[in-house]
Amino acid sequence: MLRKGLLVSVFVLSSSQVLAGAKELNDAANHLCNKVKVCIQKEISMNDDIPASMMGMVENMVGEMCTQFTSIAEVHEFQDLVEPATACLNSMAARDCDTLMNADEETQACQDYQKLADKYGN
Repeated sequence: MLRKGLLVSVFVLSSSQVLAGAKELNDAANHLCNKVKVCIQKEISMNDDIPASMMGMVENMVGEMCTQFTSIAEVHEFQDLVEPATACLNSMAARDCDTLMNADEETQACQDYQKLADKYGN
């Protein structure tokens, strides 16, 4: 499953913040969120063991996960994280569903982002 620590530490900017790359970062977060939704729906449709009553719970979980992708953070002092965070999100969204949902290893872009983010104590 997706590494929660990495995802929670990815900073996403509000559109009202005037920082270079904010739109690209928001777009990348939304793209990854949509990709995860598609992958989860694909898995659910192939699994007859999931009762219909659980669908609402799954949708809520996906919504919470997407909130993590698009959470607003004060990052004005972390401008150097914007581009690497965008690259990380884009690299994850570029994976096929099986790799995205089941891979234990991070993409190189996410490893690079994590090294930089660790400097800030995240």
